[in-house]
This record gives sequence, C-alpha cells and structure tokens, in this order.
Amino acid sequence: MSAIFKYRIIFSIVVLLLATMLFSCENDMMAVIKLSSKDSIPDIAVNNVHVKQSENGKMTLELTAPKMVSYQSHESYTEFPNGLKIIFYDSIMQPKSELTANYGVSYENKHTMMARGNVIVRNFQKHEQINTESLQYDQVSKKVWTDEFIKITQPDKTVLGKGMESDELFDNWVIHDVNSTIYVNEQK
Repeated sequence: MSAIFKYRIIFSIVVLLLATMLFSCENDMMAVIKLSSKDSIPDIAVNNVHVKQSENGKMTLELTAPKMVSYQSHESYTEFPNGLKIIFYDSIMQPKSELTANYGVSYENKHTMMARGNVIVRNFQKHEQINTESLQYDQVSKKVWTDEFIKITQPDKTVLGKGMESDELFDNWVIHDVNSTIYVNEQK
C-alpha cells in the first residue's frame, strides 16, 4: 500500500467519525438557546418566603411560600412553584380570608395573578370555603374569576358549578353554570 492510499483511508475514517459526532447530538439547538437565555434564569430566588404587607400601619396580607423566583424582563413576573399561602386581614387586622394553592404566579406589568392546583379560599367571617383548580385575579378591576369547576361550601349548603366571578374579598360571588346545590339540614 502506498502512503497516499493509507493517508486517504485514515483521513476518510477521521472525517466519518467527526461527521458522526456532529450529527448525533441529541439536543435541539432552540432548546439549548432557550435554556441559556437570560429569561430562563431568575433574577431573584428565595426559599422560605414570609412577607407582610401593610397600609397606613395596618397589616393587609401575609404571604408564605417555600420558594419564590422572580424574573425581571420585558414581562416581569414572580412565581411560587412550590405553592403559597396568603392570609388577608380586615381593617382591625383580624384574618378575614386565606388562599392556598400548589402554584402561583404574579405578572407585575399586567397587574394580574393566577393560582392553580388545589386552590382553596376560606372566608373566616362568613364560614365559606371555595375549592377549584385555577383562580385568576385582576388587581386593577379587583375581580377574581375561574372558568374551572368550582365548589363553594357554606354553613347551610354546598354549591357546585363551573365558572365563577367575585370581588377580591370573596364577599360577593356568582357561579356562571350551577350544576347542583346541596342543602345541609342540621338536626340537634
């Protein structure tokens, strides 16, 4: 065998190996770019969050969450990927209602919030409880709504339906499509 022939065989093997290595990459380039972009890296990440908000020296709400991540981009938002609990206080700083969910997100620029996954809202003063899988809140209109199945439990009845609108304190709510109302008859 001549040296040129051996060189061509070795060169062909090297080119074949390089081509195989280059084209066998399993990562989608768009996925790699998305993962490495600034938007996918949180600007703030905090564990065991406990925030108290007050107005005019009176506490209005208290938020606790195992984890909070905040992204400051053209669409700034804050996520609570491991759930959250918010207690709302009345004017004399007594707990009025409480919201818990498996996940929450707040969009600062849109002034909206969303809770999903086993969403439970308790109104302590009216002894009511709302159960649903998703709840939206518009901070400008101060309205809360869902298009999901909803269950509202009151001392004397339970109302089941789909879709609901309410004020932000859950004092006045309307279920769009009531499926059933179950009355409780307490006998002593």
